[in-house]
Amino acid sequence: MHTSQLTEDTLRALSEVEADEPVIVSLFLDLDQAQFATPAARTSQITSLLSELDALLRDEGLSADAADALKVDRERIEVFLRSDSLDVEGVAGLAIYSSDALEVFEAVKLPDPVGSAVHVEQRPVLEPVMGLQDEGAWCVLLVTRDSARLFRGGPTGIREIRDVQSDVKNQHSAGGWSQARFERSVEQEVEWHLEHATDLLFRHFKRRPFDHLIVGANNEALRPALTGETHAYLAERIRGWVDIDEKLASESQVFEAVREVMDAHLEQEERALLERFAAEKATDGRAAEGIDPVLAALAERRVETLVVRQGAAAPGTKCVTCGWLGPAGIRRCPVDQTTLDAVDNVVEPAIQAAIQQSATVHVLRPSAGEKNAEPISEPIAALLRY
Repeated sequence: MHTSQLTEDTLRALSEVEADEPVIVSLFLDLDQAQFATPAARTSQITSLLSELDALLRDEGLSADAADALKVDRERIEVFLRSDSLDVEGVAGLAIYSSDALEVFEAVKLPDPVGSAVHVEQRPVLEPVMGLQDEGAWCVLLVTRDSARLFRGGPTGIREIRDVQSDVKNQHSAGGWSQARFERSVEQEVEWHLEHATDLLFRHFKRRPFDHLIVGANNEALRPALTGETHAYLAERIRGWVDIDEKLASESQVFEAVREVMDAHLEQEERALLERFAAEKATDGRAAEGIDPVLAALAERRVETLVVRQGAAAPGTKCVTCGWLGPAGIRRCPVDQTTLDAVDNVVEPAIQAAIQQSATVHVLRPSAGEKNAEPISEPIAALLRY
């Protein structure tokens, strides 16, 4: 058992997991360095979470088969968390999904802290991890006058994939030519080096495309030259610049330097999302807000982006035959007349349905509501395809 990145494929696989009774454990471990930097602090949190899980497993409503399967889940979760080989370096949170009954075990690394919690439900609890996907869609290029380094990764970390050194003469060396002629020669070599670095970047992009690019240069004068040499496809993906001495920077130092650019871009995307929602809502356009209209849009597969307030919960109903979701109080499915099951929190099935329909799911964290104008007040809302 090992940890993995949280990707869209992981979320889609988890969204399809559902049982007839509560046999799925969702456990969230907070690894915020401000609170759980030491092994002792992490051990205390793990012990507390396992105690909470023990209390949940004492539920008298569980069937004998469910109780037996969950005991296996409890044991393998403890073995995993207490393993000496558990690697939590550079990780802010960990989500574990385990169901021996359904042959599921997934442990995913998270780039941001997550509230410590454990649940035993009929389906995985996905809301706490939405928006924390890491598809490795970011690329970082660090350049000096005679070297270049290439990194790939995302919000959970980056790794170096290429290092280039060019033979550029020292700008201050004496040469056989006049000083001015010598300096022009040096600048020509620097230009060739930048051409080589950006060509390498473009060839890498064609082999393995990325969505976002961050460029680092330890010399402000290199920026105009780099911009001029960078292919248009890459220039439009630049999200920011960082000043860093790339010859001295480790992977962790580079990640620390570029994470601020990543966070700023994600905040900008959220502001744009909320502004678009406000505009659509004001004109009675493609927007829905509230449990009833959003669930109706999901049933019609019209949701482009599902927006969920963090911690949102609302009762509802679900059809076990066709998956139709509706508000609380409805007895029969309007599609096939099946008697509906009551759902304590219909937000989680709504998230699952949105993922299965290839809709984007965006969770509004409390801090986001403070930073952005006109936050959504209902538990869920949606931008619609039509």
